[in-house]
Amino acid sequence: MKDDAKIIADLKQQIHELEQQLSDYQHLEKKLQWLATFPEQNPNMVIETDLLGRPTYMNPEARQRFPELWQKGSSHPLLKGLRPIVAAFVDTDQEFVGREVDMGDVVVEQKVCYTIEGDVYRLRIYAHDITARKRAEEAIQGLAKRIVQAQEEERHRISRELHDEAGQALTALKIALEIIQGDVPATEESLRQNLDEAIALTDSARDQIRMLARGLRPPALDTVGLNLTLEDFCQTFGRRTQLAIQYEGSSGLKLSGAVNICLYRVLQEALTNVAKHAQAEQVWVKLWQDETAVHLSIADDGLGFQKKGTAPLQSSGLGLLGMQERVELLNGRLELRTIPGEGTTVTANLPLRAAKGTL
Repeated sequence: MKDDAKIIADLKQQIHELEQQLSDYQHLEKKLQWLATFPEQNPNMVIETDLLGRPTYMNPEARQRFPELWQKGSSHPLLKGLRPIVAAFVDTDQEFVGREVDMGDVVVEQKVCYTIEGDVYRLRIYAHDITARKRAEEAIQGLAKRIVQAQEEERHRISRELHDEAGQALTALKIALEIIQGDVPATEESLRQNLDEAIALTDSARDQIRMLARGLRPPALDTVGLNLTLEDFCQTFGRRTQLAIQYEGSSGLKLSGAVNICLYRVLQEALTNVAKHAQAEQVWVKLWQDETAVHLSIADDGLGFQKKGTAPLQSSGLGLLGMQERVELLNGRLELRTIPGEGTTVTANLPLRAAKGTL
């Protein structure tokens, strides 16, 4: 009996050991399957962490690029800010979160995923270096800014020449015609009438040149500032188009020249769109500043239009894309709200860094 008991005990021990080995093998198999999901030859970085952001796996590319990550752990720039992402995974059904990590000399794009292995929760991070792309984008944006600046400088020059040279020449011509008219006898009614018409045409041409000069680059921007310039433009545009434009401004704004001309161009384009397409009777223009940005909104009670897909600015054909590009060059945002039959609102939002000229 004792021998049988010993045999049974030995068998149980062997069974236990075999079960343990089987469990180890199963665990190893799962580990191999898990590792198989991380292509060791992947040219991009693959990192896995626990929910506190401590690394538990790095593929060769990640180890080569950031060998110090193991030691620094969650304090490394690549792994900072993961806790809010974990909270987002827990509170929502999000499958992944994309983000960019700017470390100064290197910019990394990440896709952070929430994974479960048995009862173990982890973060899996797929990352790749986008520094070259970001630098190229910055170079393109810088070039676009210089192009816009060059365009504005050329407009300023042409505006000044129109006002100073053509405008003054027409003024001199009018004076000369009036002098000639004064020397014409009253009996020469036909000649005096012709001179009256010539003087009137000279006045009209001078007014048109002044209007063109203001449109190219309003001198008032440099003298009285943005607020009064926009108010004057609304009044002038309203008289010319028979639109009822209500302007609500904000005095005392100290904005950079780039922001002033940007918002002026947005108002120009937006009101031109209203006059051409909206069939509106009333327009409300508002300029204001809060703690973070300066804003300009143009709202009308016109026809509105149906947005097309997810890119209404690009597909509208109303000059909105040009406005958007100009605003985005100053790190701003252009918003469009429109409802068919109820009108359209365009709002330009420019951050105070741009507004103060600190970009």
